[in-house]
Amino acid sequence: MTRWWLACLVVSTAAFAADTSLADSVHEVALPNGMTWLVVERPDAPVFTGFVRVRVGGADEVSGQTGLAHLFEHMAFKGTPRLGAKDWAAEQVLLQKIETIGDRLAELSRQGKRDDALAKELAALQKQHGALFDENALARLYQENGGVGLNATTDKDMTSYFVSLPKNRLELWLTVEAQRFAAPLLRDFYTERSVVQEERLRSIETNPSGAMYEELMQLAFVSSPYRWPTVGYAGDLAAMKQAEARQFFDRHYVASNAVGCIVGDVKVDEVKRLLEKTFGALPLAPRPSGPVFTEPPSRAQRRSQLTFDAAPRIYFAFHKPAPPAHDDAIFDVMDVLLSDGTTGRLQKRLVFDDRLAQSVGVFTGPGIRLDNLFIIAVTPIAGVPFEKLEAAVMEELTKLATEGPSDRELQKVRNRVSADLARAIDSNSGLASALSRAQTILGTWRYVIDLPKEIDGITAAEVQGAARKYFVKENSVVVTMVRP
Repeated sequence: MTRWWLACLVVSTAAFAADTSLADSVHEVALPNGMTWLVVERPDAPVFTGFVRVRVGGADEVSGQTGLAHLFEHMAFKGTPRLGAKDWAAEQVLLQKIETIGDRLAELSRQGKRDDALAKELAALQKQHGALFDENALARLYQENGGVGLNATTDKDMTSYFVSLPKNRLELWLTVEAQRFAAPLLRDFYTERSVVQEERLRSIETNPSGAMYEELMQLAFVSSPYRWPTVGYAGDLAAMKQAEARQFFDRHYVASNAVGCIVGDVKVDEVKRLLEKTFGALPLAPRPSGPVFTEPPSRAQRRSQLTFDAAPRIYFAFHKPAPPAHDDAIFDVMDVLLSDGTTGRLQKRLVFDDRLAQSVGVFTGPGIRLDNLFIIAVTPIAGVPFEKLEAAVMEELTKLATEGPSDRELQKVRNRVSADLARAIDSNSGLASALSRAQTILGTWRYVIDLPKEIDGITAAEVQGAARKYFVKENSVVVTMVRP
């Protein structure tokens, strides 16, 4: 199960002094260039976790350039003119030649053409370029300085970069990350593009769950950028140019579109001093506008069937609003009611009582910045027809709409939220992730505090009303997968 609150909510005081609330522990630092930083002093161990998030993901791409946000995340690990270069003057010349030929091949691909001789020339230049830089310089720098958990992620809503380091490496981290932000290099662009193409092949085209999910999004959304995959479409990846990636970076990777967060054994005053000379030196630039589109309302159920050499499965999806809409919080409650443990209504009915399914999963996707989907994924036991599964699922959803949850069920939700959230923010990385995610997507880290209170106050009547409103045929999408 994937729940917004599991990713970012907070309940316990265990990680803080008894007389200190989370609200008093989070320090906001607003830089003149528009970048917001969140700092939490947590001196339990001499380490810290740092996050830098940029409010750019697959939803910020345009048709024909899908996959750019994810590809640029790959490029951000390739160093800077100062980090990784062995002969920067020679490398600059070679990079320009590679871009010229690579972009020409990309243009030919867009036209459905190819040039084998030109491709061979590009391969030779790339091999030559490999001797001019150290592709592992960034990772090794952090490893040699005690860094752990170095990684990055891209989803439909944002791109995130994070690592944990000893407290005395704070200045190093801020300096390196500010350089990555200010002067990234598109080293190995076409090599990494091939890596992403392989990733698409592995995660979607030869993966039944990935193929199913992509089909669901394309069917559910008409104009929303949530309809295309974060990894991009194969044709767009093959035709992607360096110039397009650079323009994408220049538009979205600006200080006003980014959030930083540090949690650990640090002092706020010291962080402020270091921020002024690192990220504070980034120029002021306007924050890019978000995606502009109008998603038409669904007037009828949408259905599709995929043929794939894999176990049959069925996905149900219902359109729903994004946070901070109150109905989104109600869906968090319905998620637990329907799928939690052995007593969730769908789990109990389909897996344990009626023995219709091997597994049931409930989650929200593909993002939370825009209106999204409440998804129920079911893998049937061999021989169980989809019609029987669908009837059982809809019967349980209808029951929730007509009868609502019991007081005991709602209390179970509150107890589960409390237990999960206490675990979720026990670490520096968990808390840093939660705070920065809320700040980046919703514009306020305080949602981390407010949502548990909102969930605690949700009534049976509200759940019943939301089920009646959303769990209707014309608001649904159904995708099935069968063997050839």
